[in-house]
Amino acid sequence: MKLVWNVETNDKCDGRGKAVTDKTDYYVEGYRFGSLEDAQQAQMEQKKAAYFESRLEGKNAQNILAVYDKILDEKIFVTPVGWAYLKQLQEELHALGVEEEQIRPIPMYITYKHDADEEVRVKQRIVPTRKRDKSNDKFRISLLVNIILGILVLAMFGITLKSDNPNILNYRKAIINEYAAWEQELTEREEQIRQKEAELGIN
Repeated sequence: MKLVWNVETNDKCDGRGKAVTDKTDYYVEGYRFGSLEDAQQAQMEQKKAAYFESRLEGKNAQNILAVYDKILDEKIFVTPVGWAYLKQLQEELHALGVEEEQIRPIPMYITYKHDADEEVRVKQRIVPTRKRDKSNDKFRISLLVNIILGILVLAMFGITLKSDNPNILNYRKAIINEYAAWEQELTEREEQIRQKEAELGIN
């Protein structure tokens, strides 16, 4: 179905005596929309509904129910045109013997209020979340990074202290150990020389 629109005019003039268009209404599937964007969305949903209908033809109840649930989860339909198709799927599922408890209701996250002029105002029920304080996030990230860096530094100190290789932290201990090893080796050699001299009778 093609998008149909109707232009309504009132008695307003542009100052030169010419009438000015006051409002344009757009019609899709028997629904009248106040903006071109909403009407285009409805027209797109009409095409999606036709696509799903062609794919679901001849499918069993469980397949149709799975597609129905997926459509609800993905929030594919947001206009009355799409909701009408969801209602049609509900009726098909009832006819195929699916229990009422298994068929999720169609979510309507909007409220409608009619004023004296019978204009429909749509208000989103879902309150947008307040913007998070970015300074707190930066502080937390900085604190976490500092903690991780502190742990890494402590780990490096621990590894360095336990390392056998000389470094800036354990060089004194390494030198003392090396000197002790040399001294022990010299002592053993001196002992061997004395034994040889004793064997040879050298004083």
